[in-house]
Amino acid sequence: MRFRKALGVLVVALFLAALAGTASAAETHVPKIDLPKWVIVPEDSSFSDVTLFCGLDAYDASTNTTPCYYSGTLTNATIVFNTTTGYPKLVTGKIGNAFEFKTGAGVSGSATLSSQQITIALWFKVIDDSDRNYIRLFDIGDLAIVWRSSDNKIYAQWISESGEGKAFISQSSLELGKWYFATFVLSFDTGESYIYIDADVDASTSITGGYTLTSSTFKIHPDTNGGDVIVDEVRVYDGKALSQDEVNLLYLAGRKKLSEPASFRQIFSPLIDLTRDRATFYAGLEVSTTDPSGYVPVPESAVNMSITSAEKLKSDYTNADFYYQGHYWYRADKIQFNLPIQFETIRTNGDFDDVIILDEDQKTYVYEREFKVTNPTGAKLNIVYSLDPTALGFSVLQYPQFELDGVRMVSWRPDENSSQLYLIRTDTLEPGEISTHWIRSIWTLSKEELNFPAKLEDFRNILDWQTAQKMAENAVKGKADTWVKVIKVSSNADVSNVTIYVPLKDVEDTNDVIEAVALTGSRETLQVEELEDGTIAVKVPADAFVSGEAEIKVFYNKETSWWKSILDRIMGMVKMIKSFFGFGGG
Repeated sequence: MRFRKALGVLVVALFLAALAGTASAAETHVPKIDLPKWVIVPEDSSFSDVTLFCGLDAYDASTNTTPCYYSGTLTNATIVFNTTTGYPKLVTGKIGNAFEFKTGAGVSGSATLSSQQITIALWFKVIDDSDRNYIRLFDIGDLAIVWRSSDNKIYAQWISESGEGKAFISQSSLELGKWYFATFVLSFDTGESYIYIDADVDASTSITGGYTLTSSTFKIHPDTNGGDVIVDEVRVYDGKALSQDEVNLLYLAGRKKLSEPASFRQIFSPLIDLTRDRATFYAGLEVSTTDPSGYVPVPESAVNMSITSAEKLKSDYTNADFYYQGHYWYRADKIQFNLPIQFETIRTNGDFDDVIILDEDQKTYVYEREFKVTNPTGAKLNIVYSLDPTALGFSVLQYPQFELDGVRMVSWRPDENSSQLYLIRTDTLEPGEISTHWIRSIWTLSKEELNFPAKLEDFRNILDWQTAQKMAENAVKGKADTWVKVIKVSSNADVSNVTIYVPLKDVEDTNDVIEAVALTGSRETLQVEELEDGTIAVKVPADAFVSGEAEIKVFYNKETSWWKSILDRIMGMVKMIKSFFGFGGG
């Protein structure tokens, strides 16, 4: 296919909303939900959003205390001394420092709980459990978080109840000497409770029995004998069932919290040029927040960022740029960027020729193209499929109907006075979507001919097809030297970059054509040419077409059948005489 024009990369300012967010593939036996594209902020120094927070990363030997925060207020939790093992040992933890507890050592303090929903989250690493069949990691009131040595599982146990049936046990067997982030989300009112191990749902259950938590005490590793464990970053949320999004954030980023949903807005949609073979187009997005200390998410695939110097969110664990589900987080109230969309033609069938020899009463051209479009990003994107009919040889005035997936495309001009025209269809690409589509168009060309003997005066009097029809009906039958041919060419598209030839079947030489004139459009004198196969044809220019129709008339000499018969006989006699006298028969 020959393309006369290359469609420029244009941007349609549609300002369509595009929401970000997708679901990741399952990594365990239950689906892992993708983190919504929240605004993330560092937790304040008082951890005011946590009912109880014990970082366990400081030790005051003079008072045997470590700082904890209860409802945003600093409270010194007491370090429990053991006569055999002494105080807990301050060691390197998962985040900063932590305490290593041995037999009988621990931390205790006060925290009143009153809600029917509670979330307990902590990092732990069991070093040695050979002395005990279980290690109690954390107690709050009547609820204990316990490591079970018999099968290396972790569970929540109500201390006042006996029997394993009252325990909420993890499904996975864990390993000694390895860090784990355990989160217990317990809802006594709804019964929907979960155990998360490293932010993946490990177990779920329906808790019944009317349990309540009204304790004023908590203890970290309160065992009286046996066990060796490191506990770090203990958190208790009273009145809140932490979502998996929030569990993920604590697990991956550390001391960070969700502030508000990031506001995503698509600020322009790309024109996807369907005449291309392969190309990358870009959609424009903007992400913003009203939180002055917030970090907003930007996809890894983003290019042309409006702010390249913005501070990136760091992980508490590695101090590396925090990266999750294809996004980085930048500290800015607003960032604009572009996201790529991949386009590829799979196959084409049929073509629109740019030189047409209309030697039949009708010619039909079927144009089909199948293409694939890919959204490699984690954002929902709006796009505009577009096609410039002039790139396929047609005029902006009239062109064949184009269908995309069986639905007619609509016309669009960039502005009222623009000479540019596009056929468009809007579409929405889901995150990660790869979709296949097809376009189809049918172009038909047909002709009607009138052919009758006439004189030059008659030729001059022919001003339109109707006049020619009447003269043809009234023409006197008989022999004549001059003839008129009137031709009407119809097309469902007004062509501008296409050359159309109509063969003159009973004309043997270009000199036989006395005059050829267009009856429509420009009404100009037309060119008569000899084609490669020797056919004499009249060239129909694009400006002769009006509303898809062009009418032309041709005045020419035509040898009558009786004169041609006599001429053939004379030429035959000449050949015979030449042969008789030895001049050859050629």
